[in-house]
Amino acid sequence: MNERFDVIVTILELIGTAAFAASGALTAIKRRFDLFGVIIIGVTTAVGGGIMRDIVIGSHPVAAFRDPLAMSAAALISVLVFAALAVKGDLGGKALKLYDTAMLMLDTIGLGIFTVTGITAAMRSGVSDNTFLLVFSGVITGVGGGVLRDIFVNKKPEIFVGNIYACASATGAATFLLCYGMSFMPACMVSLVVTFSLRLMSVKFGWNLPKIQIKARQERRIAATKENLINKKRSIDYEKVYYYHKP
Repeated sequence: MNERFDVIVTILELIGTAAFAASGALTAIKRRFDLFGVIIIGVTTAVGGGIMRDIVIGSHPVAAFRDPLAMSAAALISVLVFAALAVKGDLGGKALKLYDTAMLMLDTIGLGIFTVTGITAAMRSGVSDNTFLLVFSGVITGVGGGVLRDIFVNKKPEIFVGNIYACASATGAATFLLCYGMSFMPACMVSLVVTFSLRLMSVKFGWNLPKIQIKARQERRIAATKENLINKKRSIDYEKVYYYHKP
């Protein structure tokens, strides 16, 4: 791969790193993490997927530790986001709506870019003939950091419950490989457009993969069981209080 290709990939990685670091920092701030926590979540979101990819394809030490540029950039972006919101000091009303929009756009940008750079990293490692591994590398790079972010902030990972996310990455990865024969930049642009469009349209139109809906009767039974457990706990707590404070 030539020098011009490497420069383009590096620029894309920095843009994706900035986008994911900002989304991680915003999530941590909303969950009331302190500055250190915000930095850790921002960096993890930005480089977590790449670390997973490098472990899978056997690239050691992983790129995030061979070259600290991405981690340093992610930490800096996290601090800047923290500082900006510290000045603002409010996530209510219009600010909250802006937060949701920013999270969607940053996540989508990072997803599309890291899907492409994940494939190129796998190609560099010498697995260009393994299509499945290339697609997997793109997807895990795109979604891995977001999964770690959600787990760290005690939230259900977006790829399991939200609108189409991992599928958008997989579609973008497949598109990149199909178009790669024409040259890198056209393949990259087409892949980004496909990933961005599919992700944003899924949010706009509420597209989701099928889910099993629990029947109303079963929901009522579960709710009644929970209520019984709560009442039993209250009764036990009352007995303890009465025992220790019995006149």
